[in-house]
Amino acid sequence: MIAVSSWGVRAVQEASQTTPIVGSFIGVDPIAAGFATSLARPGSNITGIVMLAPELDGKRVDVLHQTVPSAPRIAALARSRQLEASNLAEMEKAAIQADLELITFYAAAPEEFPAAFVKMREAGVEALAISSVPEFAGNAATLAAEAIASRLPTVCEWDWMAHEGCLLGYGPDLAELRKRTADYVVQIFRGASPGELPLEQPTHFKFTVNLKTAAALGLTVPPSVLARADEVIE
Repeated sequence: MIAVSSWGVRAVQEASQTTPIVGSFIGVDPIAAGFATSLARPGSNITGIVMLAPELDGKRVDVLHQTVPSAPRIAALARSRQLEASNLAEMEKAAIQADLELITFYAAAPEEFPAAFVKMREAGVEALAISSVPEFAGNAATLAAEAIASRLPTVCEWDWMAHEGCLLGYGPDLAELRKRTADYVVQIFRGASPGELPLEQPTHFKFTVNLKTAAALGLTVPPSVLARADEVIE
């Protein structure tokens, strides 16, 4: 079985301890989560791709700061402190290192987005980092529209989310991750044990900048940021 996200892996693990499970985009530490005994040799019926989502969320705060260096107070959007504890810890660490004030806001479902953005405007934040969870990725266009209406430059989880209106999209190459997931399936069909197949981490990342969104926000993206982008949406 292919299980997308850490929650999917957990659900399938609880259903079967023997069926081979390929974790497609495991966003938590697989050892701490009880999915594996080590990255090199999982030792269970689970293998796949480890995203290390918390560390990447910390990196996104840094990317946002480099893009909007004049914004000392930024927001983080999460579903809840409990669900995104590790992600928020890395974002807060990155903010401290950059001498930024990070204020966290919560929204667990799309109907809660407008109220969260009202609170952001009231708090006077000047940019927004959206934590990497499937619920936010699946509502990228709605979040991007709310951010533009609130005049907030936003960094999102995947490069394609910039096409939905986020100012910045930074994350692993999704096409590569899907191919590597398929490679695991092929190896298991050929007789490999998932417990013997090392858990892998992303090796390629994509960074997209949406200049249409920048124009809507009246923002000039620094040339140094544009030079690093894999794609610039004109």
